[in-house]
Amino acid sequence: MDPLFILRKLGQSIWYDNLRKALVSSGELKRMMDEYGVTGVTSNQSIFERAVSGTPEYDDDIEKLSTEGLTDGDIASRILAMDARLASDALMDVYDRSNGKDGFACLEIDARLLADPASMVSGGRALAALVDRPNFMVKVPATSEGIASIEELAFEGINLNVTHLFSIERYMEAALAYVKGLERRVGAGRPIDNVASVASFEVSRFDSHIDKRIEERVAASASNDEKARLRALLGRCSVANARLALLKSREIFEGAGFTRLRDEGANPQRLLWVSTSVKNTRYPDTMYVEELAEDGTIIAMPLHTLLAFHDHGKARHKPSDAGSSSKVISEMVSLGFDYKATTEALLADALASQKKSQGLITEAIVAKRKGMKDRKFEASYALSGFEGAVTVAIDEIGNKNFLGRLWAKDPTIWKDGPEERRLIKDALGWLTLPDLMEDNLEAITSFATGVKKEGYFHAVLFGMGGSSLAPLVLRNAFGPVPGYPALIVLDSTDPEAVRAVTKEIDPQKTLFIVSSKSGTTIEPLSLFEYFYGLVYETVGEEAGRNFIAITDADTPLEGFSRKYGFKRLFINPRDIGGRFSALSYFGLVPAAISGIDIEKLIHSASGISAATHPCMKERENPVVMLGAALGILGRAGRDKITFVLSREAATFGLWIEQLVAESTGKEGKGLVPVVGEPLGRTEDYGDDRVFVSICVKEEDKDLKKTLKALVEAGHPVISFRMKDIYELGGEFLRWEVATAVAGQILGINPFDQPDVELAKKLTRARLLAIEKGMISPPGVEIRDKKLRVYFGEAACKLIKKPLAKGGDVKKAMKDFMGLIKKGDYIGVLAYFDPNDRAIDETLMDLRKTLRDAIGAATQFGYGPRYLHSTGQLHKGGANKGVFLILCHETKDDIKIPGSAFSFSELELSQAFGDMEALDSRGCRVALVNIKDPSIEALREASILIKGAVEASRR
Repeated sequence: MDPLFILRKLGQSIWYDNLRKALVSSGELKRMMDEYGVTGVTSNQSIFERAVSGTPEYDDDIEKLSTEGLTDGDIASRILAMDARLASDALMDVYDRSNGKDGFACLEIDARLLADPASMVSGGRALAALVDRPNFMVKVPATSEGIASIEELAFEGINLNVTHLFSIERYMEAALAYVKGLERRVGAGRPIDNVASVASFEVSRFDSHIDKRIEERVAASASNDEKARLRALLGRCSVANARLALLKSREIFEGAGFTRLRDEGANPQRLLWVSTSVKNTRYPDTMYVEELAEDGTIIAMPLHTLLAFHDHGKARHKPSDAGSSSKVISEMVSLGFDYKATTEALLADALASQKKSQGLITEAIVAKRKGMKDRKFEASYALSGFEGAVTVAIDEIGNKNFLGRLWAKDPTIWKDGPEERRLIKDALGWLTLPDLMEDNLEAITSFATGVKKEGYFHAVLFGMGGSSLAPLVLRNAFGPVPGYPALIVLDSTDPEAVRAVTKEIDPQKTLFIVSSKSGTTIEPLSLFEYFYGLVYETVGEEAGRNFIAITDADTPLEGFSRKYGFKRLFINPRDIGGRFSALSYFGLVPAAISGIDIEKLIHSASGISAATHPCMKERENPVVMLGAALGILGRAGRDKITFVLSREAATFGLWIEQLVAESTGKEGKGLVPVVGEPLGRTEDYGDDRVFVSICVKEEDKDLKKTLKALVEAGHPVISFRMKDIYELGGEFLRWEVATAVAGQILGINPFDQPDVELAKKLTRARLLAIEKGMISPPGVEIRDKKLRVYFGEAACKLIKKPLAKGGDVKKAMKDFMGLIKKGDYIGVLAYFDPNDRAIDETLMDLRKTLRDAIGAATQFGYGPRYLHSTGQLHKGGANKGVFLILCHETKDDIKIPGSAFSFSELELSQAFGDMEALDSRGCRVALVNIKDPSIEALREASILIKGAVEASRR
């Protein structure tokens, strides 16, 4: 039986924590009423602001009201009131059937009117008159001024939702004020059976506040007994506080004092549990709903909590035990947490948040009005004849209720096998990250502020793939922020890269971030061992205080972060894959430490989140449109997505590259992201290309001309414009949802990476061989004095004249390059220092020559980074790649403490292991191992390869 139905059987009403026009106009609210038993809605100003800023939902309303001479604040108030009226009308049947006890829509009093009781009364009176529905409730905050206004508003017959309740004392004051208002109505001969009230009692915010301080106390305490007592309170204080409020509610409204009013038809004030989404990733996502399934109460849930409870919640009545709840709060107080100070601080924060949200709404309307005047594009699609096919695909996606099923974590959108369903269902947590991380911003930013105060010069991140690419994007986009540690992302095992970072930093004044979802990734753990040794040489046993970890729960990294005494451990939600983790702790913690305003990033992401809500139809949806276009173009052979990025967004391509390649490259299919390839002439490109331009503010005039020429030449071109660099937050989410859409069209599971493990396994085998004193590259070897070239067996079989050991390197490379055919792409995979400019320029020149001479798309990646990025596509996608792996020996290696191998041996093992993995999948692959690690030797090798390429085309 549906857990939501059981809640209703237990006597609890279900309200939805969201109010926006599309919720009603799309029929989504009606569906939620029918399917989930929703019987009320309460406004969420943050969600409304996202809908205004992130979607065209209110554009017509804003344009129309702008002609009436209203201020921006008044426009916001009018639109909100219209939304409340729509929702009230949709809920009217519920209201009538329940005899006025349920079926309400709620909306806040204008935050500009909260300064005194008289203003609140007049504001509440005006708002009720503006909405003009019997099932509408005015939201009044539980400040001293708000409570002073409750009696008068209740006396006037206005339905009330008392908000921001954290303390038992405040709740009782609000409840008694409501009772006094009803008593006055009776005394004045007015009916009271048509007046209703709820008290919005906050739940998870209380735990978030207390838990943070508990963790701080645990870290500082030297007493195991005190630590145990503190940890026993984690995640328990909110529920205990709420249950005590419920006991007081029953004393007031079920006691003798309310009998006369009840006999007159009075409605008791019902407790409404709000802030019921779980903020701590260690707790079950339905914890608060399950703990507060109480008869006569209401539970308000945001979408993700509602769907989670519908999917796997456990609805059962848990009798409120005054003794146990009081004991929890008493223990909290006895351990030094001031209950009154805590609840007052939370009330102040909630009020400040409400005022801030209203300010953001006004700013969003100002921005929308300006945008209407400027009419500048944010996205444009020139699909070169594919418009009709894309429209059909969007309609098909809409008919499948894609967005609704995405939010419901329905894996059958992609695959229906039992194991596939389990894996997909456990990989969709990224969709709700804007909400989850918004609730954790304070914890992240306060930690970052502390790091800044400690005076660290650098922050060095060890991570691979999804654990490193978002921080790399953000570091390069924003640059260094004065006063904050300069962020260095080290995602290389190249000895020169490790040595360069060692020279740049002072280990004692550096914070090291060890970042790994699995907690077992060999690169960051090897880097940790090396740099921990450097710090230990300086500070001794306290070396762990220079390190933090970001990982999933219960990983080996979590264990040794505690063993080594790390400064901080951030536990990421387990249901988020690495490439989808940009907006999680993996992306936001390093960003905050380096001084980036992560609140702005999350705000941008929240706008895109609003566009993906199930009430937003797929047709003309800007997020769905991107995924549909890429999927349809890819299916038609336009599978080389060539990115043209402005300077500020240049590194963003590396993040998209991993997301798209690893998500779609499987089952012999895949979209091939082409990032960083120098822009050429229109005649340099084949009919397998689609171009995606992403710029910040305005496009360069020359770039505009080039894109126009590409369109005229028949190439699809998709263009995006970000108003500022903080819109990267929204772009992360846009591309994640779009990739999920494209995956559905391609018929693959975008959330697994079945072929990534192969290269890791072969790398481990080679490392084991090192321990036995031997390491050998795979394939057919041809060498000269300066380099050795190894050709995979699959490539050798395709070359007409068989390659033999001892042959001519130039001729063999020419024959290999002759294997490239129409529709292929070339992967240049280089195991060199990714931060050496001279190396980068040499490899980019090689890449350009390959593209110009052959006319094929070129993909480039530094190893081992690409193994965690495009490696899945190379092995699991269509066999269209021709791969050239470049690596080198070293003269000055670095030993990894505690390991049988060095950084150079690890790097070469990864290069050799990937070549073997590619060859085993039938890919055309060659590996060039340069004996001399110098830039001159690399340039000589590049000249040889370029000559072979040009010769192969003659």
